[in-house]
This record gives sequence, C-alpha cells and structure tokens, in this order.
Amino acid sequence: DADDVLADARILTVDMSTVTAFTTFTGLKAAPQGVRTTKAVAARPAGRVARLNVQANKKVAKKTSVVLIKDVPNTGSAGDVVTVSLGYFRNNLEPMGIAKKATGDILAQVAADAAAKVAAKQAEQAGAKAIATALQTIGKFVVKKTVGEDGKIFGSVTTQDVVDAVKQQTSKELDKKAMTVPEISEVGTYEVTVKLHPEVTGKFNLEVQKA
Repeated sequence: DADDVLADARILTVDMSTVTAFTTFTGLKAAPQGVRTTKAVAARPAGRVARLNVQANKKVAKKTSVVLIKDVPNTGSAGDVVTVSLGYFRNNLEPMGIAKKATGDILAQVAADAAAKVAAKQAEQAGAKAIATALQTIGKFVVKKTVGEDGKIFGSVTTQDVVDAVKQQTSKELDKKAMTVPEISEVGTYEVTVKLHPEVTGKFNLEVQKA
C-alpha cells in the first residue's frame, strides 16, 4: 500500500547515503563531495637510508709526515721524510723507535745531517783524487826480486809487495784488496791500478828489478 511504498523509499535513501559516505571517507575525515583526494606516498625503506648514512660518515685515514730513523722495507731508508698513516706511526713506528714525527726541529736536523754526509763524501772523493794524483806524479815504484839465470824471478810479485813499495816511498798504505797487479814472472815495468774511491781509480808503474 501507500504507507509501505513510502517506508521502502526512506530505507533506500538512507542506504544510498551510507554508500556515499563510505566512498568519500579518507583517513579519519570525510572528503567533501567533488574534491579529488591525494594518494599517500610510501616511505623509503629504512635499510637504504642507513646505507647512505654509512657512506656519508665513512672516515678517511689520517696521514702524518715522519722521519725514518731506520730502514723500513717498502717505506724508505733511514733519514728519509715519508708520509704514513697516523695509526701506523703511533702503533708501530714510534713505539719501536723506527721513526720520529717530522717537526720543524727534526727536519732541520735531518737537513744538517744530509749536508754533513754530502760534505764527507765530497771530502772523501777529493782525498782519493789527491792520492791518485800523487801516485801518478811519482810515476814509478820499485820492487826487487831474486832472478834466475833465465831472467825469470823466483816466486811472484804479490799485492803486498806493491803495498810495501808504495808505503816506503809515500808513507801511505793502500788497500791491497782494491789493487790489481798483473801476472809478473820477470823483471820489467808493469802498470798497477788501485780503486781509491767508487769514482776514482789510481794508476802507476811498478818496476821489478833484480835484487
């Protein structure tokens, strides 16, 4: 009848309102009709952010300049100024007395030592040249040996014989290990060489005479 039709119409109206309310509900608030809602953005995974933080906070090893007191394989020789990690210096080189931190005073001392070494090497080379010049100026040193009827000497002329001959005339004793004496079997004049310095070689004549 008419009353039942009106009741059904009211129920239908309520049901449609409920459906509309659910379709426009976002979060805890109902969105106004006709307004477009914004889709929520998902947060980044926490793991990825952590990895980026680790990379950003990664520390770079600190370096320091040191002076080596002793030779260190793959690092340098005594007296060298080298750059090493601060941890390596503090934990190894310094406690073992192998290196010192390159302060101003230490660097000044290293420079002074290096200059002294250069001066000593130059003086050594100059001294060797002076001896070589003296040997060449004298020119001839004499060694006497017993000679047989065939003109051959008895025995041989040794480096010690030459060292003694030079010392007798110059008061300078040469290193017989640095001397080269040719094989001598008879009287005559022979050239002898002696290494006085890595860059200096002395030469002089040795005259073997009949005793």
